[in-house]
Amino acid sequence: MSIAHSDVVVGGHYLAGDEQERRVTKIEDGKVWYESRSHRLKNEWSYGHAKTVPPSTEGFCKACYQVLHKS
Repeated sequence: MSIAHSDVVVGGHYLAGDEQERRVTKIEDGKVWYESRSHRLKNEWSYGHAKTVPPSTEGFCKACYQVLHKS
């Protein structure tokens, strides 16, 4: 199940497929910039998407299935 568009906020943490944790760093012009890491391992954050091609808000919502933390 996808998360709601209203749940996506800068600083929020979300869970996507294969236990990937995503942290939103910027939302602009219908696009979401985020960093990612393993939810189980809690390793260092790294770029979660191609730097020049962030996903749409809709695409981000579809990929995520749980809100872990909203700032």
